[in-house]
Amino acid sequence: MEPVGFNPLSARAALALLLLAAFPCAARAGAHVALVIGNGTYTSLPPLPGCAASAHTVAASLRRAGFDVTAKEDMSNGEMGAAIASLAGNAAGADAAVLYVCGYTLGYQARDFLLPASANIENQGDALTQGIAAKSVLEALAKSGAKAPLAIFDLVAAPKGPESHYDALLPAGAFGMVAAVSDGVPPEGASALAAAVATVLEKPQLSLADAVHGIAAGASSGRTVSTSLPASPAWLVGGPAATPPATPPAPSAAAATPAALPDEAHMTDTDRRRVQAALLKLGYYDRQADGIFGPDTRAAIRRFQHEIGDTMTGEITPAESARLLATAH
Repeated sequence: MEPVGFNPLSARAALALLLLAAFPCAARAGAHVALVIGNGTYTSLPPLPGCAASAHTVAASLRRAGFDVTAKEDMSNGEMGAAIASLAGNAAGADAAVLYVCGYTLGYQARDFLLPASANIENQGDALTQGIAAKSVLEALAKSGAKAPLAIFDLVAAPKGPESHYDALLPAGAFGMVAAVSDGVPPEGASALAAAVATVLEKPQLSLADAVHGIAAGASSGRTVSTSLPASPAWLVGGPAATPPATPPAPSAAAATPAALPDEAHMTDTDRRRVQAALLKLGYYDRQADGIFGPDTRAAIRRFQHEIGDTMTGEITPAESARLLATAH
C-alpha cells in the first residue's frame, strides 16, 4: 500500500535522475545541449507571468550561441522530472550543458525543491511529494560527463516558505551554478537574470567561470544570489583552441534589411513561413514553419508582441513583422 501523500510521478522522476547519474549515456563530443523551463501558470500559487518571457529570452540566446535547446513551459511534476533526466542523458560527454529553470521554489527541512506548475501546495511538507529536489537535479547534471555543466535557477520563494539554502548546493568539480531567489512576484517581462544570460552569451569565447560571474552580476537587487564556481577550467562557448569565425563580408544595402511584409490578409504562404521561421529563431515558436497561422503561431506572436510592448492581439502587423524579421536577421 502506498503511504499517504506518496506521489508516484515524483518517485519516478527521482529514480530516473538517479539512474542517469549512475549510468550516463554515450558521449556526444562537441555537443552543446540545453533545457529551458518556464513555469508561470501554477495550480495553487500566484502566476509568474515573467517566467514565460524569461524562458523565451534565455532559449533564444542559447540557440544563437549554438546550443541545441529544448524549451518547455508550465510542466507537471512528471514532465519536468523526465525533461531534466533527458537533459542529463543528452549531456553525457557534451562540451557544454545548460539547465535554466524559472518558477517557484520551496524549502523544507533545509532542502530546496523546484516546484512544477502542477504543484498543489497547502503546507511546506508538500514539497516532498510535489517538488523536485534541487540537489538531485544538480547531481544528475554534474555526473552526466558534460565538460561544462551550468545550472541557472531564476526563482521565486513560495509564500510562507523558509529561507532557501541554494548556497549549500555546490557540487565539486567543473560545475557552474547561479541561483537567484526573490521573495515577491517580479514584474512581467524577462527578468534581469535572463537578460544577463543573453548578454553573457553574446561572447564568442566564454569560460564557465566568466559565465557564472556575469550572470550573477546581472541579478537585480532584492534577490538572494548563490553561485558555484568550477574547480577546473571549462568553456561554455568556444575555448582557447577554438578558431574564431571568419568575419563575413559587409552586407549590401539591399540585403541589410529584410523586405517588409504586407498585412496578414495579403501575405503569401512564403511570407507566413518567414514569420514563423523568425519566431522560431528567436525562441517564441517551437513548431514547423508550415505557413499556417494556427494556435501555436498566434501564441508565439502574442509573446513577441508582449516583449516589444505592443497589444497582444496574436495578429502581426506590417510594422511588427518588419521588426521581427530585422531582429531575427
